[in-house]
Amino acid sequence: MSGFSSLRPPWQRGEPGWRASPSGGDRGLCPRTPGWSQHVAGRGAASHGSSGAGLARPGGTEGEETKAAQSEGLGRPAGQTRVAGTEAAAPLGSSGGVPAISRAMCWALAAALLGTTLLLLLLLALRSRRTRLPSEPPLDRGFVPWLGHAVEFGKDAASFLSKMKQKHGDIFTIQVAGKFITILLDPHSYDSVLWESSSQLDFSKYARLLMDRMFDVKLPDYDPNEEKVMLRSALQNKNLPSLTKAMFFNLQTLLLSDPSNLSRQWTDEGLFHLSYSMMLRAGYLTLYGNEEENYNDPSCQDKDRAHSAEVYNAFYKLDQLLMRAARSMLTAAEKKEAASLKGHLWKLLSVKRLNSKANKSLWLESYKQHLEELGVDEDMQPRAMLMQLWATQGNAGPAVFWLLLFLLKHPAAMAAVQGELEKVIRIRGQTMKQMQGISQEMLDSTPVFDSVLNETLRLTAAPFISREVLADMQLRLADGRKFSLRKEDRLCLFPYLSPQMDSEIYEEPEKFKYDRFLNADNTEKRDFYKGGERLKYYNMPWGAGINTCIGKFHAVNSIKQFVFILLTNFDLELKDPEARIPGFDKGRYGFGMLQPENDIMIQYKLKD
Repeated sequence: MSGFSSLRPPWQRGEPGWRASPSGGDRGLCPRTPGWSQHVAGRGAASHGSSGAGLARPGGTEGEETKAAQSEGLGRPAGQTRVAGTEAAAPLGSSGGVPAISRAMCWALAAALLGTTLLLLLLLALRSRRTRLPSEPPLDRGFVPWLGHAVEFGKDAASFLSKMKQKHGDIFTIQVAGKFITILLDPHSYDSVLWESSSQLDFSKYARLLMDRMFDVKLPDYDPNEEKVMLRSALQNKNLPSLTKAMFFNLQTLLLSDPSNLSRQWTDEGLFHLSYSMMLRAGYLTLYGNEEENYNDPSCQDKDRAHSAEVYNAFYKLDQLLMRAARSMLTAAEKKEAASLKGHLWKLLSVKRLNSKANKSLWLESYKQHLEELGVDEDMQPRAMLMQLWATQGNAGPAVFWLLLFLLKHPAAMAAVQGELEKVIRIRGQTMKQMQGISQEMLDSTPVFDSVLNETLRLTAAPFISREVLADMQLRLADGRKFSLRKEDRLCLFPYLSPQMDSEIYEEPEKFKYDRFLNADNTEKRDFYKGGERLKYYNMPWGAGINTCIGKFHAVNSIKQFVFILLTNFDLELKDPEARIPGFDKGRYGFGMLQPENDIMIQYKLKD
């Protein structure tokens, strides 16, 4: 799919969620998260209630406010009231006021409710009370019973887990909203998690929770591994060229056939908006189909631009709510808005609407068949299609934003990429405008760009990889240490901290270095070390093991094509060359690609 790995949806990676119910289960924060409260803490949990997205955040016990409100009016008589064994009570507002017995009943009920609440809190505290056994990882419960570290974890998962690592080492267990989550940050030991049997470590149960919470999706007999096997061939190997060609035509429709983009006067635009909208719209048309068959017909292009813009505008608004939805943190007004946006998108993705599309991808046909085989009805299918739109298209746009921003802020990197691109095109003997597609050979002949993309993803891809512990088990690390894990706990990897931002692996890991993944002979660098040993996993934006993103190759091709078309046809520069690179939206840790706190203005114009 056009999305990333870990850039895959949390339910396919097993992301932890922010909010855990008092009953335990799968609602503990792992960020999403997915992220989050955050998806595993962070994406924790993610997201996206029916409309929402993201891994989830911690919250208090549900219903307490309602109970308190109800207790305020209990026992209040209206008008005249007669109490058994007494004369008629005085009307309300008279000097008699509320009958003494009624007042006593109110206080008795209020006391009962308070007692029940205190008892519940006591039970929760006892339930979360836990002592570390000698064979278990270091345990850090936090100072607040049951809630534990939920607030810190949800506020900034990366910073919080970095502090925990400094305190406890590369494996430790934390309490987050009633859930105990073991965090493993030793990349040498990741295989012990990634390849463990699903009878011991599993993520499908939590995946189903996130699908329902974020997208109102309920799929009978859902098996993420079975789904991946079924969809893999539609996105790889012999089917990849057709996707690449369709993406090229759709990008041309949006970038080079739209009169509003073809001015030779400078046009101001937000870089994030440009990147996200173009990538999502072109990716949507590529996978879900066009309004009509002829890519080159101006009237067909107009229809595709209008329809894809309608989809993007609604999707973008929904995306801003998904992380909070994943953590069950939406306000009443936000829930109403999310429901409205989802309803609109469901209509645009209805079975009837999709059946009328031209140039539908094999991926779409395969997924529709999969849903039908699961017995999913026509009301639920559009919800699943919206979920897949987020899963396949939610990461490519943010990745392009960061990549272009790093190039614009580092002139040497931009010059190297443009020089490589000009060389590749010159060898082909055609201009980009003359091409009817970009061959796989051309896309595979860009080692400098590949290094830039890998470095961009190293700095900005922050998914959680989490598993539910189904039975008491022992986890063996690469250095021979063994740790016991308890049933119903959650186990989580956070590759963003290690290996991706690990100073033992990368010199100045917080800095962008466009040639970090290049050898002196311009081949890809793959040798990175920690503790003196070569790493198998040194950069993990696409996941790993059985969780590797099945849409990786399509996503990379799509990103390359967009950047190539943009840089060869347009002059591009920062509106303010001194503008600082924005910080991350920390609520998205655990969910895949991070998004910026704010957009950056650029200006562009058609090349002379």
